[in-house]
Amino acid sequence: MDVNYKILIGLILILTLFVNTAQAQKYGFLWSYETDWDVNSVSISSDGSYIAAGSEDSKVYLLDREGNLLWSYETLIKGDSVLSVSISSDGSYIAAGTGGIWSDEVRLLDRERNLLWSYETGGSVLSVSISSDGSYIAAGSDKVYLLDREGNLLWNKTTGGWVYSVSISSDGSYIAAGTGGIWGDKVCLFDKEGNLLWSYETGDDVRSVSISSDGSYIAAGSDDKVCLFDKEGNLLWSYETGGSVLSVSISSDGSYIAAGSDKVYLLDREGNLLWSDYEGSGVNSVSITPNGEYIAVGSYYKGYTRRGVVYLFASEHAVHVIIEEARNVILSEKSRGYNMQEAESLLTQAKNEFKAGDYSIANKLALKAKEKALQIAKQAELSKKAMEEARNTVLSEKNKGYNIHEAESLLSQAEEAFDAGDYKKAKEMAENAKALALDIDQDGVPNDSDFAPTIKNIYVYGAVAVLIIAFAGVGINIKRRKEYQAKVREYKAKYEQLKAEGFEPDEELEELLK
Repeated sequence: MDVNYKILIGLILILTLFVNTAQAQKYGFLWSYETDWDVNSVSISSDGSYIAAGSEDSKVYLLDREGNLLWSYETLIKGDSVLSVSISSDGSYIAAGTGGIWSDEVRLLDRERNLLWSYETGGSVLSVSISSDGSYIAAGSDKVYLLDREGNLLWNKTTGGWVYSVSISSDGSYIAAGTGGIWGDKVCLFDKEGNLLWSYETGDDVRSVSISSDGSYIAAGSDDKVCLFDKEGNLLWSYETGGSVLSVSISSDGSYIAAGSDKVYLLDREGNLLWSDYEGSGVNSVSITPNGEYIAVGSYYKGYTRRGVVYLFASEHAVHVIIEEARNVILSEKSRGYNMQEAESLLTQAKNEFKAGDYSIANKLALKAKEKALQIAKQAELSKKAMEEARNTVLSEKNKGYNIHEAESLLSQAEEAFDAGDYKKAKEMAENAKALALDIDQDGVPNDSDFAPTIKNIYVYGAVAVLIIAFAGVGINIKRRKEYQAKVREYKAKYEQLKAEGFEPDEELEELLK
């Protein structure tokens, strides 16, 4: 067989394998977070560490990758909605667009929830998009607006209709816009200076647009279709969903396009459906990480009360990475000689759930395993420090001549507990050994300050008290005896006087006086 032909066959096989792998892409639900009302917009940072959400309840929310609320920011004007949010690549800045009776503004917040500035537009701010480093903020309202990081207007452009959506490339070089209204339903592309590069008539409102990192691809949602355009404005393909496409989000290089419609769709660059799923009532917004590993979803559901929900989905690979991160942490701490049995048990459970396809539980267990490994390592370090301090103290007091046998015994038990992996018990026993070495009679007075370090001072003080009382008693008896003797001498003298005066001697009285 010709060598070139073999190479061609090999390339075809590799390509086929790649396509099949892409088509077999799996995503799974990780967590959900409820808000007080519909979630209109979501935006996820590059590595998935932060998720911003804008809600009908007048709040901007910032969540971490585990679904924990970091903070919420209220626009202060009830009744005005947060219609759109966009987070910078590293999560340092969050742009928000508001709309309602009182407030039609673009606002810029930092990661600590501080409001940096606000800019008022000519109508509800339906969409915002921030460049990778936060240098530029595009906004869609009655016009397309471009602002700098300080909130200064660089330019604004009309499109002949309402601007439902905007998306800015990573460096701010291109701004895509989706419009709708009487005068035109279009996808537009502007450059950084505000020049219109091209526009494409779709025939229906363009509710959402998303541009790839370098501006090479523009995804758009119009009616029930997802469309993909190249930088020159050529329509590459369209994909029909089961409902109105309210949101689209494209990965950094255009390899993945997420769309929110009757459910969440994930398409590849060629328009092939890779995955679709959803658990709520409707999809208002989607946001995909640049590498396509995470998809954030903004939605609502109708129960007894209508609530907003933020969902996070992750690819099979992303969850596998989380499990591997936990495994690496455990191995690292285990290599230091620490007992990682509890953490390893959690990791095994995580792996089993992953194999069973439950990414949510697998993710939680992997994170717990990692946290447990770090907690064990921290406890072990504290135990080692406590034992080292106890050893030094025992040796020091022993060199002073004190009998610290009991303290040595406790320290030995602490070391045994440490070797058995019971780091909490080891720390407690080491601390007790140190305390006992410093005060061997445990009377609260350190050895060096104790005049009787081997006897508890309470016993010494008690003995002294008894002696004082005894001596006091003896002193009292001596005084009384002297008084008594004086009285006896006085009576003898009177008796002798009476006898000299002729008184009849009395033998019993004489005996008594003796």
